[in-house]
Amino acid sequence: MERTEIRLPLGKGYVKASVPNVLKIAEPKDVKGVPDARQEIRRTIQNPIGSPRLKEIAKGKHSAAIVVNDITRPYPGGIMVEEIADELHMAGLKDEEIFLVVAYGTHRVETEEELIQMFGENIVRRFRFVHHKADDDSTLKTLGKTKYGMTVQINKEFAEAEVKILTGLITPHSCAGFSGGRKSIVPGISGMACLKLHHSFPVVPADPAMGWMEGNLFHEQALAAARLAGVDFIVNNIDNASREMVAAVAGDLNEAHIAGTKICAEIWTTSIPTRADVVIVSPGGYPRDFDLHQAQKASSVAEMACRPGGHIIVCAEAPDGSAKFGKHLKNANSPQEVIDLFKRVGMTADATGKAYMWARGMMKHRISIANSLMSREELEEMFFHYYPTVQDAVEDSLRLYGRDATFLVIPHAADIFVKVEDEEG
Repeated sequence: MERTEIRLPLGKGYVKASVPNVLKIAEPKDVKGVPDARQEIRRTIQNPIGSPRLKEIAKGKHSAAIVVNDITRPYPGGIMVEEIADELHMAGLKDEEIFLVVAYGTHRVETEEELIQMFGENIVRRFRFVHHKADDDSTLKTLGKTKYGMTVQINKEFAEAEVKILTGLITPHSCAGFSGGRKSIVPGISGMACLKLHHSFPVVPADPAMGWMEGNLFHEQALAAARLAGVDFIVNNIDNASREMVAAVAGDLNEAHIAGTKICAEIWTTSIPTRADVVIVSPGGYPRDFDLHQAQKASSVAEMACRPGGHIIVCAEAPDGSAKFGKHLKNANSPQEVIDLFKRVGMTADATGKAYMWARGMMKHRISIANSLMSREELEEMFFHYYPTVQDAVEDSLRLYGRDATFLVIPHAADIFVKVEDEEG
């Protein structure tokens, strides 16, 4: 049996396996990064899309809020903040009039060490950080409702800033189509009253929605909320598989973001001939696999590429375990119970939505976790199949599906968008 040697990101390293009958190793296009990320960010800030320059927007103002990513979404945030601050200085603002709001959504607050890791010690010492808390009404402000009826409740300090700026990374996203842009507001700095409706049916898509924005209510409501919040300017970047910046976009909340999604789609869309019996995915290593909450994004991509009843093998280290959603699977008698719970109560602060996404996949496929630091007992309690290594999972797949079983490998599955050729149209 002819085999292909594969290499998958795991934590801060890699793991190898020997896989037979490989239909494809689905990777993004090989696009070189820009020679100088700072110059690219500066270029796009100085040449905004659909917007005046930021220094013109900020002229005569005395407070500016910059929304930044948390550690689960790595990007060159430190450089972005420095370049944005330089532009704001041209408008007359001082460092003490500029503050950063960390877009945690419902994620945990970061340590100072993690902030330094994300933004550099200079930024952490230079600017005030506001740690958004979605469940603390005293730190939130309600701005009204969208036409759909979604309450727009966001971080109060951001809402009251005179200049409002978003930064982020544009990648394919399983609910919003693409990340970046408006997502820094919802879910990034929104409150539970907003998140409850936005992350529940019928706004949240029932199935994976990578690459889909037009007609996607999840995207449309986030955009409406960001407009109501009065966002003045965005700066987003697009990466390649090596986490090098390929391009940056800046300017209008929607126009600049759309321009960035087109670049992202060109790089991160891959086609496969047909759905495979077995799909092996990695979220892309740390920090995309530091817990199963983040690693689930890879499973959503695998759902789009695996045949019904097939096997999805998720290679994820998960040193932080399952995160908040895990208890919903542990307390259920079946994945269907988790789906029924989400349909009944919608999104909650303890991540019923993420539990639903795992359970949704389990109803259609066999889902296994390999190379994890989590125990067999805990994983099996959540209805996952456990394998010490990807290689063990491969060999067992041959037993389960036969020696002719087809395999698909997606090493950076948290960010990729898969098109199935024999299903197009």
